[in-house]
Amino acid sequence: MREPKFNQGEIAMTIKTRFRENRGKIVRLHEYLGVHDWPGICVTVHVWLVECLCPETKLYYHYPYHRDLKTAHFGQMPECFLQRISTPSGQGVLDLQGVENRIFDSDVSV
Repeated sequence: MREPKFNQGEIAMTIKTRFRENRGKIVRLHEYLGVHDWPGICVTVHVWLVECLCPETKLYYHYPYHRDLKTAHFGQMPECFLQRISTPSGQGVLDLQGVENRIFDSDVSV
């Protein structure tokens, strides 16, 4: 498997998540958690511990086996649901040229 495409401390925007409520969140990548299985994704993915940068913002997590919906300010996020908005060094540079105009649903419950 390839190396993670982000570095600790970078800022990213959440994209292509199953829950619309989780799209467009601005997060800081706090810690790389490794390669893990993620519900609804057929291959293992790089997962990060992220923090929402807006104090009122929460991430939504659905646990289907427990029929539970939880919210969190800090949480896990697969790298495939993150779009970089800072440079690889973590410096704040907003570059939205590569951001798609359309965001599609994925099969993952984030």
